[in-house]
Amino acid sequence: MTFCTNERHPWFGRVINGKVELNDSGCIAHDHWNGIPGHHAHVEVHAFTIMPDHIHGIIELTGRPARVSSVAMKSGRPQGAPSGSLGAIVGAYRAGVVREMNRVRPYTIRNLWQRGYHDIIIRNDRMLERITRYIRRHPRMLLPEHWIRIGAWIQGDVNVAPTSVRYCPNNARTAASSC
Repeated sequence: MTFCTNERHPWFGRVINGKVELNDSGCIAHDHWNGIPGHHAHVEVHAFTIMPDHIHGIIELTGRPARVSSVAMKSGRPQGAPSGSLGAIVGAYRAGVVREMNRVRPYTIRNLWQRGYHDIIIRNDRMLERITRYIRRHPRMLLPEHWIRIGAWIQGDVNVAPTSVRYCPNNARTAASSC
């Protein structure tokens, strides 16, 4: 799956020499991704990469959620994703990242995420290997115009507050990881 930050703002770090350096927000996104199975027992996370302005990752639904609740109805219309569904997992991940980022910042971040996400069903081992390879190589595959846009954000050429960039403590976390 892939999901992006609103207006592709590079909240999570920057790319230097084909490698992503995560900032504090990127480390939060990284930790929350690894925490998904702790909140959803029927889920395993596999290869993922956190780019400055988007995230690629593989989530495997290994079974049914322990408890499935019906979608809340209001005025006869569904409200939110069914508990345990991919939509609910993505929504919980995004909410957790924003909540933690807002907890450690002096100002509130609004509209961090672009609406929706892109997902694909991985149907066999060959497809899994191909997508895993893509995710792991992704930081080195950026198109030149993307580098320029990311550079503009990082250097403050665009009218946004700059972000500090660092590696996560003890280099325990990197932008591209796998189980």
